[in-house]
Amino acid sequence: MSVKEPYKFNLGRLLSPAEIVVERGNSTKTELIKKLVSAVCKQDPKLDGADILAQVLKREEGISTTLDTGLSIPHARLEEITDFKAALAVLPNAAQDPVNPNLSIKAMFLFLSPAKPVFFQRHLQILSSLAETFKPEFIDELAALGSPEEILARLKGHR
Repeated sequence: MSVKEPYKFNLGRLLSPAEIVVERGNSTKTELIKKLVSAVCKQDPKLDGADILAQVLKREEGISTTLDTGLSIPHARLEEITDFKAALAVLPNAAQDPVNPNLSIKAMFLFLSPAKPVFFQRHLQILSSLAETFKPEFIDELAALGSPEEILARLKGHR
C-alpha cells in the first residue's frame, strides 16, 4: 500500500445482518440512532443501551456527524467495551440532518470503539474508511438492495 493510498478497512467485518436496518419509513436522526443502539445492544446484552444512547447523542450535540455524501457517522468511545461495535441503517427515503437541514441522511453507520488509547489509531482508520467507502453512488446501490443480508454481502465485497 502506498503512503498516499487511504487505509481501507473492510467495514462488513464489523456487522452482522442483525445489525443492519433498512429504514423504509420517515425517521428522525435521533430515532435512527436509537434503532442502531438497540441493534448493537441486542447482540451484546451486557451493554447499557440507555447509557450508550446518551453518550452518542451527547457527541451529536452541536456538531453534525453527517457528511455531504449522505452518510451520517454517529460514534462514541466507550470505557465498557473491549472491541469495536457497529450498526448500519440504509434509508431509501432520506432523512434530514437536524443540525444542518441542507444535508440528507441516506445511510447511518453507528460506530462504537473502546476508549483505551491503544484503539484510537484504528478508530481513526475506520472513520477514514467509512468516509472513503460511503460515496453517494455506493449508498444509492445499498439503498436499492432489499435485505440486510444483501447489504452485508455488498459491503463485504466492496473494494
